[in-house]
Amino acid sequence: HDAMRSGELTAEELVNKYLIRIERFDRQEGGINSIVNINENAKDRAIELDKSLHTEGLSGRLHGIPLVVKDQAMTSDITTTFGSKVFDSFVPETDAAIVKRIREEGGIIIGKTAMNDWGAGDSGVSSIVGQTKNPYDMNRDPGGSSCGTGAAVAANLAAIGIGEDTGGSIRAPASCCNLFGIRVTTGLISRSGLSPLVKRNDTAGPMARTVDDLIRLLDVITGYDSDDIY
Repeated sequence: HDAMRSGELTAEELVNKYLIRIERFDRQEGGINSIVNINENAKDRAIELDKSLHTEGLSGRLHGIPLVVKDQAMTSDITTTFGSKVFDSFVPETDAAIVKRIREEGGIIIGKTAMNDWGAGDSGVSSIVGQTKNPYDMNRDPGGSSCGTGAAVAANLAAIGIGEDTGGSIRAPASCCNLFGIRVTTGLISRSGLSPLVKRNDTAGPMARTVDDLIRLLDVITGYDSDDIY
């Protein structure tokens, strides 16, 4: 944000840098295979935020920051697969509550990340993309079920990311990919708009390369939601 205020960096430039990295290290044959779908509106949103910065200042705590979201959270403008090829063309009508919070704070969802089908598993394999690889050693598994977020954040394909945990699905990939991740007390983060594996167990949570980044994202996505009915 200091760089954006000074004119050293724009949100558009930052998004473009991450998209280049995704194309180079993730989408090519033999790549990490962590991103299911790219947000085609990410560049346009970055341009909007760059314009508003000069007239209104920062739009929120995540202004212009590109992040990835596990494909377990519904996104109204990006296909949401829940890790399954059965839903390879499903675009929800509304955003999940955490997605709304991220966008209200200026965050740019650059892509949706791979996960075990329906979050059922502890590996990096899904029917939608196949094997997601650990960027530290491409012959090793990144852990699941938030394999895509773990691998993408570790490979610096996004600044920060959202995972989801039922029985270790944030903690396992955070451990395998040398990240910080936290499973919060269930209900601290809204589950509205998520596809739960076990309704009373599931919770979304942040994954990041530093504790400071983890806290910044956690602060944005926590809070009471009347639609969180589990």
